[in-house]
Amino acid sequence: MIKNIAVLTAIFISFTSGLGQAKVYIDLSAPSERRMPVAIGEFRELLAQGALPQDPSGAIGAALAQTLRGDLVFSGLFSIMDAKGITEKDFGPCRSIGADTLVAGGYTVDKDRLSLEVRLLDCVAEKVLLYKRYIGSTNNPRRLIHYFADQLYESLTGRKGVFSTKILFVSNLPGNKEIFSADYDGGNVMQLTRNKHINLSPQWSPDGRKVIYSSYKNGEPNLYMFDMRSGKDARVSSRPGINVGGRFSPDGTRIALTLSAEKSPELYILTLATGEYTRLTDNYGIDVSPTWSPDGQRIAYTSDISGNPHIFVIDLTTGKSVRQTFEGKYNSSPAWSPDGAYIAYARADGGAFQIWAMDVVTGSARQLTFQGNNQSPSWSPDGRHIIFSNSNNDKGSLYVMHADGTGLRKVITGIGNESSPAWSPYLQ
Repeated sequence: MIKNIAVLTAIFISFTSGLGQAKVYIDLSAPSERRMPVAIGEFRELLAQGALPQDPSGAIGAALAQTLRGDLVFSGLFSIMDAKGITEKDFGPCRSIGADTLVAGGYTVDKDRLSLEVRLLDCVAEKVLLYKRYIGSTNNPRRLIHYFADQLYESLTGRKGVFSTKILFVSNLPGNKEIFSADYDGGNVMQLTRNKHINLSPQWSPDGRKVIYSSYKNGEPNLYMFDMRSGKDARVSSRPGINVGGRFSPDGTRIALTLSAEKSPELYILTLATGEYTRLTDNYGIDVSPTWSPDGQRIAYTSDISGNPHIFVIDLTTGKSVRQTFEGKYNSSPAWSPDGAYIAYARADGGAFQIWAMDVVTGSARQLTFQGNNQSPSWSPDGRHIIFSNSNNDKGSLYVMHADGTGLRKVITGIGNESSPAWSPYLQ
């Protein structure tokens, strides 16, 4: 486990060209249907005169180009054009195929060490917008190009990219429910837990270095914390009854969770520094699935106190809970958007669950999915995408869509029965 994590952690060095400008090429706040045409050239192995190629098949170069194309297409902001044969000096041919920008890159291989150089060029202004160098492992070239895609995205939009982020999920591939991680696009799948028991509801810490989850490995559902760097975990909460649904506060100092120590499942906050529990709800209903507002002042959760399960929000200052949903027979799995404006959740009207998004201020809700049985939404850290689980015929897969419900695509499939996805914060 520890060795695998070390291999997957690419070390990168970047040098920003002084030719780059602070101009924003794509305004994310402006309504526009136009996608920026980006030409992606071949990634070729850079060889000294007389040197033999270390990647004779060009597999690394192909992986780099394919991953970059996937990243940019995923964003929904770019139209990808084939720039085969066009070099970084060929601004004329670049313009002739209708491209606004060109990506040109090369790499060197020294045993298991991969060095990558990439440029982003403005074909119209004929200048270099971005020049980056990265050093990593030949075992994971995708990681390096994800870094570049993030920086390309930021240089053109002024916003951080999510291409270096990761996802957590539960899979029964090993024969029981274990916790897995993967790149945001489903690549580099890694198994995190191996205790051969039921493991549920993984969630990231705000810095992305730890994961909390519930496990039955000691008989009762207790809450555990897994360290992504060391591969070790430790028990965090083991009160009598259930200890489930753990969510870190935005500052990482507290965990909201559901405990049944007092018979009925209620919401609590665990302060990590002191081990002190603070009870939030006290009723005859079942209160589960807490999710923090980005400012840490409120928590949305699911409760059946009104009869059917609905979404409520509790103000942590006043202790007052307010019901948010009034439609649907079953509302669950709330997830607060990073900007605090929306709560995504799963709603069933007597049949399958679908993903909805509710405006926190107005209370108006919009249905985002329409086919299959969809649950457990989780936002990307930029708030532009949502990952969720989809189950058909008892087979679960993970899908990602844009926050408006468009751009649906399958991320994890064919591994096992996947569920409970959680999107990471921006990772260092």
